[in-house]
Formats: sequence, structure tokens, C-alpha cells
Amino acid sequence: MNWLTSRCAPLVAFAALALTGCDTGTALNVDLPDTTGISTQYLDLPVTSGTVRLAPVQSLKTDHFLIGRLNDNVAGQTEARAYFNLLNGAVADSLPSKFTTPVLDSVVMVLGFDQVNGSTTPVQYDVYQLPKSLDDRQVYDASTSTPVGALLGQNLTSRLDRTQVQIVTAAVAATAANPAVPAVTTIAPDPTVRLILQRTTATAGQPAVASPFFTDFFQKLQQSSFTQAQFDALLKGIAVVPSASHNGNILSFGQNGLPRIIVYFHSTGATSNVLKHLYGMYFGPVSAYMSTGTSAASNPRYYTQITNTLPPALQALATRPGFVASGDLNNTSYAQEGTGLGTRIAFTGLAALAAKPGLTINRAELRVPVKPFSNALFTNPARLYALEVNTANEVLQRIVNYTTVDRVVQADGAPQVSAGYPAYSLLVDGTSTQPYYSIPVTTYLQAYLTNKLDSTPDALVLVPNLRSYGNLGFNTLSLDRAAIDAAKITLRVYYSQR
Repeated sequence: MNWLTSRCAPLVAFAALALTGCDTGTALNVDLPDTTGISTQYLDLPVTSGTVRLAPVQSLKTDHFLIGRLNDNVAGQTEARAYFNLLNGAVADSLPSKFTTPVLDSVVMVLGFDQVNGSTTPVQYDVYQLPKSLDDRQVYDASTSTPVGALLGQNLTSRLDRTQVQIVTAAVAATAANPAVPAVTTIAPDPTVRLILQRTTATAGQPAVASPFFTDFFQKLQQSSFTQAQFDALLKGIAVVPSASHNGNILSFGQNGLPRIIVYFHSTGATSNVLKHLYGMYFGPVSAYMSTGTSAASNPRYYTQITNTLPPALQALATRPGFVASGDLNNTSYAQEGTGLGTRIAFTGLAALAAKPGLTINRAELRVPVKPFSNALFTNPARLYALEVNTANEVLQRIVNYTTVDRVVQADGAPQVSAGYPAYSLLVDGTSTQPYYSIPVTTYLQAYLTNKLDSTPDALVLVPNLRSYGNLGFNTLSLDRAAIDAAKITLRVYYSQR
């Protein structure tokens, strides 16, 4: 027999006897109950649900802006128009006045997109001047209508399948010992919309495009100095809207390339050679492309106007108190950015849960399944939040540190009458046939059951984004939509009883 095993066995037995003695849990300095048994289990409580429409949708200075028009069988016809103030991008060596005999070549609007909702057929947009700049003191949201002025370009078309050559490995110059190595390149997508506002001379397959406005604008740029005030007097703002015949997609712009209008021109050099130049005007979320230290607040003002022509099934949502029960939509409800659609839920069975003797809630979560194969047209939202609302679907508010904020379900562990730590869920099992969202509501449910929420809301509304809220960064804007399997939404509660 092994000596270590035989000599240690009595010690192990003695230690086991000591741990199974008559000491109570408190005497052993651990919080274990004495003789009362604990049962841990979970309960799925059903909820009543339906689709509502929250308004207004915030679209001022969001991370993206939207342009286009699209019909779909859920939200009907959705149209998005974008309105902008502009930033004069002139630097000392970009103004035509700095060069000899400058000649205007073309004016092009460049918009980088990162999402296409709908088909990839070419876009067709109209561009207008604004009769006055967007006011820094006025509130703009997706329901705001802004008048437009003179037309700068009509039925401007751009395809969406552009490509560009990217260098994978840079070329290596020849040396005395080794020959030159050419660069390795690849063809990559170029997700850019280019709208020709002016073209002085026709080229092969590209007709000339006249623009009295930009011809005059270029003449003004040849003044000895050109300030932002002079720029604003010439071009107070622009609107980009889908043309009357455009009806196939809505594009998301703003985080995939600096939105700008580029004036291309050339001049004559000292040796009579032709020198090419450009001058830029910027709009949209320009701070994303500027040096460190700038913020969204420094962006020239812009917003997206979004209008919906609702289908018959959702006509009840034309007014804010409107509600469409999930049962009327084949046990489906919706949550969509941009349109304001949200899933309204009301708890059931909480009274019976609260009446259980010795109840301790260990964890609670809202499980929100997404209907399988329902995101062919729109992407599922990245997150879901929960807002407290009244019977008219108005978002309840509270005052926190002298500031009025929306009542949002807060994260577990955070005070539920505070702000700044919203509970949310990412999409779980996103690649499975039925992904779902799981919003943690443990602390919220405890506050709900003990009447510690200022007042009890009439319902919660699940939404993909929040209105201006704390320091969460850019307000987001897209048309991401989840078709929720409403019959399977549950409040799952893990609890213990003594």
C-alpha cells in the first residue's frame, strides 16, 4: 500500500466528519439555510402582444440618412428624403481663384452607401436647393416637411454595382540584385452613388449636362476670397429625393464614405501644361471622417423625412393609440427602425407568481423569437430595447438630474428609476432558423412587483433603437425590421421558494 495514501486516509476521514457535524450554516460563515429546502425552477408566463407605432421617429443628425422609395407587403409604401446644410470645404489651394485661367469640367455628388433595402436596380434621384438653411433652433424629425427651392438636377441616375481596383500588395522597385515586382491588385465592390450635376463637355457615351446654377457658382468661386458666409448665401442647403419613377429601393448612406459635392476643374500651368483640381462641399455625418476631437454636434445640420402609406392591415396605426393585435397578423408583430413600428406587450400571470410563498426571483428575461425566414427584405435589428408606455402608446418619462428622459427598462443591477444603462438584447442564435432576443429584466420585474417604478406602466413596447438617450453616441437610423413570432413571446422567470 502507498505510504502517502495510508497515512493521509485518517486525516481525510476526520475532515469529512468535521464538515458533516452539527454546526449551522452561519457558524461555518456561509449563507446556507439550516433545514429549509429550496426548490429552483423557471416559469414561462405568456404576454399579450400587438403592433403599435411610436412617433415621432428621431432622424436629426443620425449615423445614417436614407433616400429612396420602396413598396413592401408589411409597411406599405415607404419614402425617404434627405435634407442638408453644407460645409464649405475650401482650403487655400483648392479655390479656383488661386489658379490661372480655371475652367469648370464637372460637378458630381458622391454618396457612399452601406445597405440597400430592396432591389439593386439603379437609383434615380432629384436634387433641389433649399430656400433657407435648416434652422439650428428648430426641431426636425422624420415627420418634418421642409419646402424645397430651385431644381439642381432631375432624374439623376447611378448604378449600384460599381467596382474598383484595390492594391493587395504594393509594387517593389527594381534593384541591382532583384528585378521589379509588380503590384498585386484585386477587384472590389465600390458602393458609391455618383450623381452628375454638371458636365461641361460630352465624352464617349456621356452627354454634356448643363447647369446654369453651377456655372454661376464656379464664377463666384473665382473671387479672391471665399468665406462660409458667402458660400451659405449661394447654396443655403440641398434636398435629395427619389424621382417620381423611382420605386425599387431605399439606400442607407453616411458611414461608408464622406458625402460631398465635388467641383472638378482645370487650369493652365507655368509651362502651358494642364493641371487638374477639385473643390469640395461636405454634408451629412462629416465628423466621422474628420480628425480626432470632432463630434456629431459639429456636423452641418441634416435629417431624413420618412413617410408611410400604410396597407389596410395596419391602417389602425395611422393614429398613435392605434393597435393591431398579433392574432390579426397571423400571430406576428413588428419592430422596425425608421417607421416607428414596435411590439407592444402586456404581462399576464404576475399576480399568481407574486403570491407564491417564500418567492425569490433569481433571473427574469423577455424572450422574443423572430419568425423563421422573415428577413429577406430587411435585416433583423441589431438590438431590442423596452420602453414603458401608457394606454395611448405615449412613451412615459421621468426626471433624472433635472433632465426629462424616456422611461426605458434599465439593465439588471441598475436602479430602475434612473437613466443611462438601458437593458437590451443582441440577436441570439442569429444563424439558426429561429433566432430570438432575450432582454434581461430581473431587477425591473422586482421593481414592478414591489411598486417601485414611480408608477406602473400600461405596457412595454419593444423597439430597435432609442430616442436621444444619455451618452450612447450616434443616434441610429435604418429600416431594419424584425417580424416577431408573437405567439411565442414569453416572460421567463427563474425563481426559488423556501
